[in-house]
Amino acid sequence: MSEKITKLTSILLWVLMGLTVLFAILFYVGGVVPGTDGTRYEEPTITNSFIAFAYILLVITVLTMIFFSLRNVVLNPKGLKLALVALGLGVVLVGLAALLADNTVLDLPHYKGGDNIPRTLFWTDVGLYVSYFLLAGAFLAIIYSVISKYFRK
Repeated sequence: MSEKITKLTSILLWVLMGLTVLFAILFYVGGVVPGTDGTRYEEPTITNSFIAFAYILLVITVLTMIFFSLRNVVLNPKGLKLALVALGLGVVLVGLAALLADNTVLDLPHYKGGDNIPRTLFWTDVGLYVSYFLLAGAFLAIIYSVISKYFRK
């Protein structure tokens, strides 16, 4: 059974990779929306489909993550404590990012879109700060693992 799952997963991953490469190629060589051609705001015709595909990949990823997390909790109830600690740290990280986030409307002279609003700007800032914190944590973990090797016996 495990070999079948491995083979099926491998095929699915290669199909998704192929679709992603196809979308990327079409994004760059598939033409632009009429009226935007030759301007600095050229929009590829495939943009909306590419974004929809990205959302589908996101949903697949989230559902897979939730399924395997719940499966792990059922098979290993002792690991629930560690999962709750990680969830708590995640909430603290997002809370700290929310305290640092700014929702000041930007002065964009030629922008006519509807995304320059406080709520969107706030959540964008939160996402950026969380990314910065995780990047800093990754760098610190790498440095710690390299340095700690020299002090072990």
